[in-house]
Amino acid sequence: MDLNAELKDTLSRTADWLADTRDPWWILGSAAIALIGVNLNGVRDIDVLVSEQDARDLMTRHRLENQSDGGTERYHSNTFLLPELGPYRVEVMAGYKIRRNDEWENVWPRTRVAAEVAGSILWVPEAGEQIDILRRLNRPKDRSRIELIKTTI
Repeated sequence: MDLNAELKDTLSRTADWLADTRDPWWILGSAAIALIGVNLNGVRDIDVLVSEQDARDLMTRHRLENQSDGGTERYHSNTFLLPELGPYRVEVMAGYKIRRNDEWENVWPRTRVAAEVAGSILWVPEAGEQIDILRRLNRPKDRSRIELIKTTI
């Protein structure tokens, strides 16, 4: 896994920030793909999925406001937090849903794979489940990422 120092630092801080959560959590998106060893040519942010209860607890503990704006036609989350944890933007979501076939589907991964970064453990869905989430999103960048995962893993 080839991650730059700033990304490693932000990922490590993210894991520390999530250490007191009660429920499972996951890194999603480009950071998760990088954490399974796929070279994406750049991670722009770190997407984190937590439970609704953990999101409420994190909001209280860290005095954060819910920044959820209703999302887009394709996806939304009930809670959207923006903690400042390092040089990379960290987006924490709860109640994350993807619209498919005119219905909203909850996103809550079934698998958790540990990835170690700078002595911290981060959790990601396994590669096949990441592909499934990307298929559900079905944006051009998601289709490209699916091919990268398939050719790397």
